[in-house]
Amino acid sequence: MNDCDIIVHAGDICGGNVLEQLAPKSGNLVAVRGNNDVLQYWQQDSSYNLKDLPDEDSIELPGGKLAVIHGHQYWSRKNPQAAILAHFPEARAVVYGHSHYVQHEKVDGRWLLNPGAAGSRLNRGGSSCLILKASVESWQVEMFRFVNV
Repeated sequence: MNDCDIIVHAGDICGGNVLEQLAPKSGNLVAVRGNNDVLQYWQQDSSYNLKDLPDEDSIELPGGKLAVIHGHQYWSRKNPQAAILAHFPEARAVVYGHSHYVQHEKVDGRWLLNPGAAGSRLNRGGSSCLILKASVESWQVEMFRFVNV
């Protein structure tokens, strides 16, 4: 992933030391606070402070905006994914976390993306990530699964 131009983390980071390991080529890292990003779980030995993590963020990419939210704020709703998409009507794609289930699908022409879980906890059989290749003409998503050993 360090060969990527931008790295996005959709929350439940649990420590700045995790963010320090992420080094995108451009230096552009987008990370949001998850429901497990609280003081009692946050590893303090880092230059990243918990209080500096936003609840949501967005970035302009070739061909449109990518929005990021953890999504726990919408999980009590009947259709949380639809609520998350509705919260970002201008976004071509929305990355969210919380469920730890990998999702990469188009809904009404817009991408709804959940990379799953990167760590060893709650990863549903293996860590995973998504790679988005964005150009003005098209966006393509590829999933990677790393099986637990």
